[in-house]
Amino acid sequence: MKLGISLFLAYILLLAPHTLASQIQLENGVDLSETTKGQLSVKQLIDNVFQFTSYFHTQDYGFVSANGLVVIDDTDAYMIDTPWTETDTIKLVSWIKEQGFELKASVSTHSHDDRSAGIGYLNSIKVDTYVSELTNSLLKADNKALAKHAFSGDSLYLANNLIEVRYFGAGHTQDNLVVWLPQSKLLYGGCLIKSQRSQSMGYIAEASLAEWPNTIDKAKSRYNDAVIVVPGHGRNGGLEILDHTQALIAEEVKNNQLK
Repeated sequence: MKLGISLFLAYILLLAPHTLASQIQLENGVDLSETTKGQLSVKQLIDNVFQFTSYFHTQDYGFVSANGLVVIDDTDAYMIDTPWTETDTIKLVSWIKEQGFELKASVSTHSHDDRSAGIGYLNSIKVDTYVSELTNSLLKADNKALAKHAFSGDSLYLANNLIEVRYFGAGHTQDNLVVWLPQSKLLYGGCLIKSQRSQSMGYIAEASLAEWPNTIDKAKSRYNDAVIVVPGHGRNGGLEILDHTQALIAEEVKNNQLK
């Protein structure tokens, strides 16, 4: 896999945001290398993977961040989840282009806006958008933009198997997916997985508390060699955050039983 000069320049921009090149990007409104509260940001996670963070002010939980990935294969880019808004999706696409990459496709790991709000825009610029059939049916029921491609079964492979998308069952939602990057042993858990700092389950109106622990068990079994685990919200961790999520679920179930 060759990332070439473009990735080198992207890396420099991320590490040195006050360079002339970065100042030019700031003027153009697409410098995403610095983390500023409330503003879309991008950081290089490993050699061919960038992690972006977008934000939204929710009614129930206030100001909340959401994670997503951009995976690079040579000069092709693949977006794992979209930012929380179409506006931030436009910014992220502009950033990808500025680095010399071409956005080929996106996959959204469930139907909520923090995973899928940019699908309509990506469709409009002729990017291939992917979701599961279940996710597309939920998007349709909510009168939201549908992905161009809806896969059946429990798996989808993109970028010559560089990206493995897997459905293990219900959890945070009925349709939540995870993404595995085998070359880097990175598991993107999305909202199926909570960060270590999470002390509650957050939004669970569409969750299956009964199935959620079993779904995580399946992910743990298949990806037991994961080195990096990226949750849908909050800081990354390792396999321990899967255990932490199961502990939170058990506590939620216990509290519900006591009510």
